[in-house]
Amino acid sequence: MKKFFNIITKAAAKARRKMLANEIFERHKGEVQRGEFKGLLLDGSSNVSRGPLGLKILGLYENLVVEEIVVSAPFKDLINFGAADGYMSLGPLFAGFCQRSICFEMTQEGRHAVARNADLNKLTDKVEIRGIVDDSILIHLDELDISPKHALILCDIEGAEFDVLNSKVLNDLRGAKIIVELHDRIMEGGVALRNALIERLPDGARYRILRSGETLSYNSIEDLESLSDNDRALVLSDGRKVFGEWMVIDYP
Repeated sequence: MKKFFNIITKAAAKARRKMLANEIFERHKGEVQRGEFKGLLLDGSSNVSRGPLGLKILGLYENLVVEEIVVSAPFKDLINFGAADGYMSLGPLFAGFCQRSICFEMTQEGRHAVARNADLNKLTDKVEIRGIVDDSILIHLDELDISPKHALILCDIEGAEFDVLNSKVLNDLRGAKIIVELHDRIMEGGVALRNALIERLPDGARYRILRSGETLSYNSIEDLESLSDNDRALVLSDGRKVFGEWMVIDYP
């Protein structure tokens, strides 16, 4: 009975989170309301869950990563491994932090979502959409005339970071600032995968770890202030299995 109740309540919480996110999205017609990407338009459909849409529309999604982008600006190219709906790759372009956005996305549905959102925001001529990222990344960089030292790289590829970011790729990307979402805590191999990635970093590279956990403030955000405590907590949730962590790799 306890196991059944656990399954049912988890499913209910997940469904309600999506419902609340959809309500916020529809209320504001897909337009980001605050934060660095204010005014960015999203069409709401992609290859990823709609659960985080509320956070995106309210400008609260992955704020630690957004802060890193802001302090790194301006830079020429944003390269996004795992672009999903394009929020994190189009937002910096929309805000004027970079001149071009290179989006790698393995799914056709995701690539179409990025293209639609680029068109919605009149950014199509500044966006390059490519398929799956692998250790042939240098070929793409050469084709697009990208210099790593003038680029910021976001990597969120659901655990594949430990395969894609091998010694060759890390060396090819030397000079770029790289922000990698880490998934080792939910993978077989665990922290050993992270340690191996650290050992592969080129000479001179520095790294630090960002950890989510700070409570997001809902003060003066009417969409959140009007909710019950339980519903507010669901909207503010990233829906992760474990707390979020990102490795930031850069050079002195």
